[in-house]
Amino acid sequence: MTTPSVGRPGESGGRYLHHFRLDKVLGRGGMGEVLLGFDTSLQRPVAIKVIRSDLAQRSEFVDRFVREARAQAQIAHSNVVQVYYIGQEQDAVYIVMELVDGGCLADFLEPAQRLPWEEAARHMLGLAEGLGEAARLNIIHRDIKPHNILLDRFGLAHLADFGLAAPVNTQEAAALGEHDTLPSPALPKLTMVGAIMGSPAYMSPEQARGEALDARSDIYGLGATFYELLTGQPANRGDTLQALREHFAGPPPPKIRQHAPKLPMALAEVIDRCLEHDKTRRFQDYAELVDALKKAQPKPIIPATVVSRVLSWALDVSVFAVVTAFTRALFPLLGFGVLVLWVMGGIVALGATPAQWMMRLALRRPPDNPVSPLRGLMRFLLQHVWLAFGILLVSSVYESASETVHATYALLTVTFALLGLGGAGAALFSKERRTLVDRMTRTVVLVDVR
Repeated sequence: MTTPSVGRPGESGGRYLHHFRLDKVLGRGGMGEVLLGFDTSLQRPVAIKVIRSDLAQRSEFVDRFVREARAQAQIAHSNVVQVYYIGQEQDAVYIVMELVDGGCLADFLEPAQRLPWEEAARHMLGLAEGLGEAARLNIIHRDIKPHNILLDRFGLAHLADFGLAAPVNTQEAAALGEHDTLPSPALPKLTMVGAIMGSPAYMSPEQARGEALDARSDIYGLGATFYELLTGQPANRGDTLQALREHFAGPPPPKIRQHAPKLPMALAEVIDRCLEHDKTRRFQDYAELVDALKKAQPKPIIPATVVSRVLSWALDVSVFAVVTAFTRALFPLLGFGVLVLWVMGGIVALGATPAQWMMRLALRRPPDNPVSPLRGLMRFLLQHVWLAFGILLVSSVYESASETVHATYALLTVTFALLGLGGAGAALFSKERRTLVDRMTRTVVLVDVR
């Protein structure tokens, strides 16, 4: 165990800051270190952030440290790290916070540890709700990045490090000593120019230009964070402010699905919109962002039963049967053509065939995307094209066609009928209840519970 260098000795030989016992160092950064501590009053573990002793002599750093504690303490939300206490003892200035001990999202920047999209959608929603509470209190974070998003043992994301937090009015930020300077060697990877402070890889265009900021700047940072977590590619290009400004003079980063083609379209559209260089094209507030993220959450995987599949199939095919009964003699394939239009119209308008929609069934394809009309047509043909060949077989018999024609239509009818029946039969034995046809076209029939 590492012995901290701060704090006064206690009766038991450990070191203390007020009534907080200092147990070991969890990490060090540019402004100080974070220690695992123990609140002897409430008998619970805590995290204690201590500013470096040399920086504690500089009022601008102490001011920022105090501002971080006060800003963070105002935000009572499950996705924001809670602040319990701020104090100063001799040359130690410290914040006592909730202990969040499950790592951070920066761990997923490693190629072998890519963040699953389902977790990204869940974390992004929770953080947007937490930032919405901060925005309600007129606080913007200004430094959203994977390193500042901690995970607890249950996998819940918590936003930390409000050291750059400021009210929407940037006059206070200017008054607190954020002058035109080059990056300070005491704060690696931190940019400060005018009221410009933050991490370049996640900084919004207006932040890089030193303009007045509002919640839309943090929305950009949230989008940039999850863009990198899901693709391994930074949204922003450039390590200096000048390079960033040149980058922002061009178009937004490539659409996220160019780097992560399996990402669901709903989530991809949310992240792409967060990263618009023109802030008027982004989500204009957190209520709008949260609503979009709720729609992008993973859908419940509830497979449709065999009975519901068969009933929906029978309802759809009844259209074919009715039309064919009256037109078979003159137009043998008219019923099948009407069935194609019936099914394709439903997929385009409703996301499923009309009968599936009536029975609250939905067609999806992995990972969680709607089925395109082209893929829906492919799936339909594999399941139902035997009807067309079947009606042609019946017509050829009535028209006394050759045996070769009969045999050809019969073979095609049986082949496609077995393919469709085989797929339906596979649903009885598959754990995921995916039929053979579903697997061939990468579509899944689910119960729509929304």
